[in-house]
Amino acid sequence: MINTHSRIEDPLPQPARPDDAWFRELAEAGGGVYFVIRLQPDFAVEFYSDSIAQYLGFTPAQLQADPTLLIGSLDPAAAAEFQSVMTWPAGRQGHHSLRWVGVGGRMISTQAWLRTIARPDGSVALEGIAHDVTELRQQEAASLVTEERYRLMAESAHIVLWTMGLDGTITYVSPTVEKMRGFTVEEAMNQPLDEILTPESQEIAAGYYTVLYADIAAGRMPEPFRCEQEYLCKGGSTIWTEVDVIPELGPDGSVIGIIGITRDISDRKRATDALVAANDRLHELAVTDPLTGTWNRRHGEQLLAADFAESRRYGPPMSLVVLDVDNFKDINDAHGHLVGDQVLAELTDRIGPNLRDSDALARWGGDEFVIITHHCGAAETVTLAEKLRDIVRAKPFGDAGPVTVSAGVAELRPDDDLDTWLSRADHALYEAKAAGRNAVRASH
Repeated sequence: MINTHSRIEDPLPQPARPDDAWFRELAEAGGGVYFVIRLQPDFAVEFYSDSIAQYLGFTPAQLQADPTLLIGSLDPAAAAEFQSVMTWPAGRQGHHSLRWVGVGGRMISTQAWLRTIARPDGSVALEGIAHDVTELRQQEAASLVTEERYRLMAESAHIVLWTMGLDGTITYVSPTVEKMRGFTVEEAMNQPLDEILTPESQEIAAGYYTVLYADIAAGRMPEPFRCEQEYLCKGGSTIWTEVDVIPELGPDGSVIGIIGITRDISDRKRATDALVAANDRLHELAVTDPLTGTWNRRHGEQLLAADFAESRRYGPPMSLVVLDVDNFKDINDAHGHLVGDQVLAELTDRIGPNLRDSDALARWGGDEFVIITHHCGAAETVTLAEKLRDIVRAKPFGDAGPVTVSAGVAELRPDDDLDTWLSRADHALYEAKAAGRNAVRASH
């Protein structure tokens, strides 16, 4: 359960303050607690109605002498909210719902109207009236489990209402469970958790119960819980749902169980999954070369920049291979661009499986490719490049016949930037071409 809620209104011009005595009398006559707290330049309790003692057990004089007693009486979540109120500038006003730990550990819910005022001495004070709404909050919670609410929920075929005791026993399931999951009410109420939820959803539920019991043991009001869960249906199918869980309170305000609402979100889930798949496909198209299926140059440059930065930060060795097809123009001129495209596609099909998962292959343009090898020095990367060269040469490429490649290798040096690193690999490639092609050379 959320322990605090606030609604802050726009700052308004401050009206003239009424006589303090009259204002306090009015507040107390209405069953409220009137208070004044100095926020600036320091925090101090200046006034509390005598009625505060019946709620918190402290007299106004005690609160004035030790203001920390006030903060210490707040529920932890409410204390954090109250800290934000203490930062209000003069001229702010609004309503707040706060939970307190009262006399004998009783949890008290209050609704307060607050405003901050600037005073002639330069201080800023928080002035307010608080009312005990504990009984109202309990009635609101109890109304969720009335038979009328059950009936209204049961009218929807897409919602199942259920309640569970703190011992894990299901105490109620609305008849709509049969439409949602195919099980009768009696069957659903007697199923163990592993017959209700998939393993992944069981873990989510177990995590919630762990937090629930810890909150109860510590005297905290449990927070509401919402998640998506996959339910098991009769016949072996599953259904995606959205589940809301809130604590069920007894007459004394203690937690006696939980109330759950399960909604069928299968259509929404399918639409979301389709959207995710479409976005993934769009991303793939944005970063992939359509002919070869490798990373395109734009994404290759992003990977190269990220890897460069990582190597600079953590220091692992890293090398580049710049590789292109020997005499590729001749292949296009002799056989046409369609055959040339087939050569590039088959080339990557041969190279790709021989790279590690940590390596990256990108088409840099035309028939030129770049390979980023992680945690590899020049010697290891030259060995890899020689292996790739042999794989390409070993088998003819259809109508194009025998094809060879040349490659240049450059290990990243401490004095390199991205441009010099690439330039050294390019220069090594030119040396391989000058040596007669079908060769690998390393930068020196």
